[in-house]
Amino acid sequence: MKKKKYLPLLSLLCVMALLYGSNTNLEPTIQLTNIDILPATTSTKVILTTNSPLPINQTFFDQRLPSTLVVNLPRVKNVPAPPPLKNRKGVIKNISWKKESNGEFRLFIDLTQKVPYTIIKEKDKTIIELLNLNAQLNLEEIQKKITLQENQNLASFQNLSIQEESERLVIRASISGQTLPYVFALDKPLRLVVDLYNTYLTHPPLNIAVNKYGLKKIRAAQFQVNNPYTISRLVFDLESPRFYTLDTDENGLTIAFYKSQALPLVPSLQKQPLKKKATKNLSSPPPQKIIAPPSPPKTSPPPKATSTSPEPTKKVTTSPRKSPVTSSPQESQFRPKTIAQTQKKYSGEIISLKFKDADLRDVVLYLADFAGLNVVFDPGVRGSVTVDLEDVPWDQALDLILKINKMGKIIEGNVLRIAPIDVLTEEQKQAQKLAESKELAGPLIVKTFTLSYSKAADVQSLLSTKLSERGEIIIDNRTNTLIVTDVKDRMDLIEKLISVFDTPTPQVAIEARIVEATSTFIRNLGIQWGWRGISDPFYGNQTSLQFPNKVLLDGAMIPQGIVTKGIGGPLGGYAINLPAPAFSTAIGLSLGNVLDTFRLDMALSALETSGSGRIISTPTVTTQNNQEAEIIQGRQIPVQTVANFTVTTRYVNAALELKATPQITAEGTIIMYIEIQNNAADFANLVNGIPPIITQSAKTTVMVPDGGTAVIGGIYRTEDSITRERVPFFHKIPILGNLFRSFARTKQNRELLIFITPRIIK
Repeated sequence: MKKKKYLPLLSLLCVMALLYGSNTNLEPTIQLTNIDILPATTSTKVILTTNSPLPINQTFFDQRLPSTLVVNLPRVKNVPAPPPLKNRKGVIKNISWKKESNGEFRLFIDLTQKVPYTIIKEKDKTIIELLNLNAQLNLEEIQKKITLQENQNLASFQNLSIQEESERLVIRASISGQTLPYVFALDKPLRLVVDLYNTYLTHPPLNIAVNKYGLKKIRAAQFQVNNPYTISRLVFDLESPRFYTLDTDENGLTIAFYKSQALPLVPSLQKQPLKKKATKNLSSPPPQKIIAPPSPPKTSPPPKATSTSPEPTKKVTTSPRKSPVTSSPQESQFRPKTIAQTQKKYSGEIISLKFKDADLRDVVLYLADFAGLNVVFDPGVRGSVTVDLEDVPWDQALDLILKINKMGKIIEGNVLRIAPIDVLTEEQKQAQKLAESKELAGPLIVKTFTLSYSKAADVQSLLSTKLSERGEIIIDNRTNTLIVTDVKDRMDLIEKLISVFDTPTPQVAIEARIVEATSTFIRNLGIQWGWRGISDPFYGNQTSLQFPNKVLLDGAMIPQGIVTKGIGGPLGGYAINLPAPAFSTAIGLSLGNVLDTFRLDMALSALETSGSGRIISTPTVTTQNNQEAEIIQGRQIPVQTVANFTVTTRYVNAALELKATPQITAEGTIIMYIEIQNNAADFANLVNGIPPIITQSAKTTVMVPDGGTAVIGGIYRTEDSITRERVPFFHKIPILGNLFRSFARTKQNRELLIFITPRIIK
């Protein structure tokens, strides 16, 4: 009974499972009704209009064409014609479709360069927004998008958090209040910038190193206060252009960067309603998150082709063509690309060839048939081919075969023309002469160009080589205007060149910090002493001898003009006179008897001095790129010379001089040609009343990053001098020899450092 009771329930479950399985395999197709391109100041939008939500599951940059963005469109079976791009501005060069073997379509967007991009969902529209690099911000456009209420309180940017979530890096900015984000991109270096209008930063500026998911670092700072808006700025330094998403809600702002180019996508994800004070997106309405499977669908390669040809062909095989879509895009897609290569790139299908003494025409016909091209031979095409090639592009094989036979090729549409190289060269010369004659036969056009940033004379010398034989350039120095006369084609070239030459020249602020530190130590020791002894009847202490009856021993230097008593008189000086130079401390000692017939005088003098000094000079100068700047601070010393009874006065600089010529490189670094002189007058050593000049200079070329500091040079000088004054022979007596000598020592250290900090004024 129980088995019969559960039988209907089991049958019902089986039927429901079958119905569910059949329904899951029947996905409705999507009609792409319109595609439009909307260029703006800071971005270019590709708008796809469909009859139902479009589940984009993958976007990536093509490895073979790095500037082409590929967008998979699953379940799309019909597409309209791409819109015309003539006279459109922005980063898009071309848009095309490609139908895959499964019937679905793939969108190819050819760009002028790789740029950051995002995808936004709005009801029946899918918007691919491509950011323009270094776009000039249109303040009027920004003001139209910003609708701030009167007396509205400022939002507060409170903190920033970073978290890794399922193959993506999520940055959340906690903001209290209503903020208005505006997104744009800058280049050199590559940066994604988010300006938060009506927002102030509640903490010090942030500088966080990340180095993950193509994101090098994050910076946050207060960019502007009440001028006329209060703006906090978030800057994301990127290694290469990447896909990102930007979401806003009542808690702030969320930006995500993905590890691969696949877009994690959740079906039927609805937009979150915002409160009245919620955040708005200035560049677009609140976006819907777009998520896709983690890896793109694999495209099956074409079957391997094997062909045979008449003798003497031994073997001809082709290998499968590699699909441009990889199963999982790697970081290598975003490595820096080579700008110029010495070898030509070949993109033809891989082929293997093995010929011996084959006719050149037969081999070319085979390759043309393999590539799907028609062939036209010049009558002079002759030769034989012997090759053994394995897995090379067919176009490279054709070039090699033609080169060894001194042949060339021209491809026009689907027609391949083969001719000797000298024939093609002569045709090219004749075509060039014909084009030049047609150009010279055209009517002359006269245009005037008023230059804003360049001198007309400088631009004239640059453009003169680009004129035709009938062209001329006249300049008006008063109005800085060029008057150009030439044919139309040359005039178009002249206009393009003028637009390149007449641009604002970047400026560089150069700050030089010159630090000179000195320390001095002086120690002087000196001694002075003398004596006198008298034996004389005048004092009653004569000797008991007839000769000598009186004696005078005098170790004093007695100056002239001193009146003496007896034969000696008073003491007038020292026998040993070795005082310390410029002493500030002295001790005197004088010993004598009552009658002053014996006397000993002594004086000790000493000086010890130490000192330190620091001189800092900070000359700062601003100049244009590749223009020399000079700044001088100091004095000029007059120097008089006499020649032919004529007195000539010239002035010599004793000053701090800085000469600098900056050159801004394409990478944003600065190469500087610098000459620094720090001259000072030495008034302590005058020569004929003229002080000599003490010179310290440095002349060098350095490369410094923007805002970085370079040490141009360092000079360290030590002076240590010892001076001894002494009495010959007596100074060598042990211990007592100190009474016959003096000592002086001077030690001086000088150190000079020069620091240079350039900053590009933006």
